[in-house]
Amino acid sequence: MATGTQSIREIIAQQSSAAAILQRFELDLCGLAEMPLEQACAEMQLSVDQVLERLSDGEASERGDGTPDPLQMSTARLIQHIVRVHHSKVRREIPGLAAMAQKLAEKRGDQASELKKVSELVATLRDELLAHIEKEEQILFPYVMRLEEQIDFGGAAEHVCFRSVAQPIAMMMREHDQANIIFIELRQLTDNFALPDWACTTHKALFAGLQAFEQDLCRHVYLEDEILFPRAIALEAKPEYRRER
Repeated sequence: MATGTQSIREIIAQQSSAAAILQRFELDLCGLAEMPLEQACAEMQLSVDQVLERLSDGEASERGDGTPDPLQMSTARLIQHIVRVHHSKVRREIPGLAAMAQKLAEKRGDQASELKKVSELVATLRDELLAHIEKEEQILFPYVMRLEEQIDFGGAAEHVCFRSVAQPIAMMMREHDQANIIFIELRQLTDNFALPDWACTTHKALFAGLQAFEQDLCRHVYLEDEILFPRAIALEAKPEYRRER
């Protein structure tokens, strides 16, 4: 667990989510890297207790404290878990990672030209994932939740713009694949996020953050592609299912 006496560099080194959290407080990860967190917070007129609380929440999220078995969750509970844990992480982390990538490209792009491409890819990832989760939350997930309710309690599912839930699911899975392709390209560009000897704190934080984000995204995609989506298709195939005409 992070403490106020640790330097920003030490905190980032021990907790993969720390860089994005600290950046949301507008702390300069490079310029303040060697400064104890409590001193950096004092200089920025921030509450060190509030920052430490956010870091603690991030650490707990990384450990997955108290996460139940997704196979035992109802469909509605699984969707709520995906939104609360994984969609929230996308909204929380990817804008900061894109900002770090852009800053690093501007600062070090002449020294390492691949960083410019890294910045472009992370910006694309940000734009695509934010649009992706919005479509899931506004269209697909509500339909699947109402589909489960209709099966359990009767009535007809409401009219929607697709003939079968398999259609938006196929689109979401293609978008999952596109995110994976971006990470494959990022790993090729960076030699699996290997750091050069001259890497600054922002560089280290970006690569650590991208690796942690990729791990969470893999779990996120697994829950949808392997559990939620097949369950939704199976629900729609039940004889109790009736769609409004």
